[in-house]
Amino acid sequence: MVGAYRSSAAGLVLRSDGTFTTVGWPTDLDGAVSDPQSRTGSGTWELTAADDSGWPVSFSFHKISGYWDSDVRGGYYEDGLMVSGSRDHPRLYAFAGDPDSCDLVTFTRGS
Repeated sequence: MVGAYRSSAAGLVLRSDGTFTTVGWPTDLDGAVSDPQSRTGSGTWELTAADDSGWPVSFSFHKISGYWDSDVRGGYYEDGLMVSGSRDHPRLYAFAGDPDSCDLVTFTRGS
């Protein structure tokens, strides 16, 4: 899962030490003051068990520009992504807005 991923408007880097950085994601934050396209985030990530009811790839954001800073607010902002594709060509995705609309944000790993 480690690597650099891109969607049509965002970037995500998963590192082997369990940390990550993002640009342009997450986008649907109520009360965020920064432009979603330039929003940056960082924190820790982990794979969860296949039988877990949560996200297969879960994120604990420690900082999200214009929205969350654990040093100030304490705690973390939690989010996650689903996984599809293959081991060699994984795709990470989440529903954008209402899941019934079937609009997806999909991240693909670069080569």
